[in-house]
Amino acid sequence: MLVVYYSNSGTTESAAKTIQKKTGADIIKLQMSPDYPSDYSKLTVVAKRQIDRNQHPKILNNIDFSKYSTVFLGFPTWYHRPPMFINTFFEKYDLKGKTVVPFTTSMSSSIAVSRPYLKKMTANKQIVLQTGFRANETSTITKYLKQHNFTK
Repeated sequence: MLVVYYSNSGTTESAAKTIQKKTGADIIKLQMSPDYPSDYSKLTVVAKRQIDRNQHPKILNNIDFSKYSTVFLGFPTWYHRPPMFINTFFEKYDLKGKTVVPFTTSMSSSIAVSRPYLKKMTANKQIVLQTGFRANETSTITKYLKQHNFTK
């Protein structure tokens, strides 16, 4: 198993590390170009512009997924949807035959708001897309991982 994530404020990183600890998975933080601003008000402008212009930011990581069957994909929810780099993720990497478990961090949006976007991004790619979960709390993460037999 592999945990791949992007975190701007540290919330998604904390969730990713919790998943890694509970599953024994490897972990990789996605690097973007250009990187997102750390200032939240500037970040929202950039994120909205990317959505409006259908821009897919570049992911700098070169990841070999060949030894993994399950990939946990972590991201914040911006504007009630996955950030545009999630499009890039599914365009850049060949995940054919892999199980992808999305997890998101958001104060207001559940994983359900991201599902239609994720389904569209993974259509015809022969990826097993799990329902996923909102990973704001350790108890929610633990419950999901146990329910789906991902814990070590």
